[in-house]
Amino acid sequence: MQSSTTWKESCRQFGLQRLAIAAQAKTTEDWQELWKAPAHPYPFTWGPCWKQCTEYRVDDYAAELGFFVDILGLECNALGNDFAMLTNQTGDFYFAIRPCEEGLSTPPDALNLQFMLSNIQETASRLEQRGIVFEKPVQSYEPNSPMLTGTFRTPHGIAVDLWGMI
Repeated sequence: MQSSTTWKESCRQFGLQRLAIAAQAKTTEDWQELWKAPAHPYPFTWGPCWKQCTEYRVDDYAAELGFFVDILGLECNALGNDFAMLTNQTGDFYFAIRPCEEGLSTPPDALNLQFMLSNIQETASRLEQRGIVFEKPVQSYEPNSPMLTGTFRTPHGIAVDLWGMI
């Protein structure tokens, strides 16, 4: 078995090779020519209840739970006093929140939640009617771009980025 230093260096080398492709490829044809299969095949077979889940810890569990369920309208796949797994009505994604002792929570800038929407402007308007204040109002991603983006934060401070096309 490799040492953790050797294993990390192997991962770094794989990553550097992928980044070199990203820097070199300028067209779809370039990607198709340069991109190689992963060094190892995908090892996971999905379970029966959910496919993946990212979890973070919060100081005010009730506020974060209320925000996601009653303000954003997400479903609970699992809910208890010490864990909530959230998803949309069709189970397209999952993430979880856990309560923790003050000072041991996930730093708010440690992650972003991102949602690609077909109706970003209409959704943003509905969210504002529910009391959400956008830190970055929905606007063009960059000048003359058809891509729109906007950002608001959860009660814990996790950024929620909305993306969509005009």
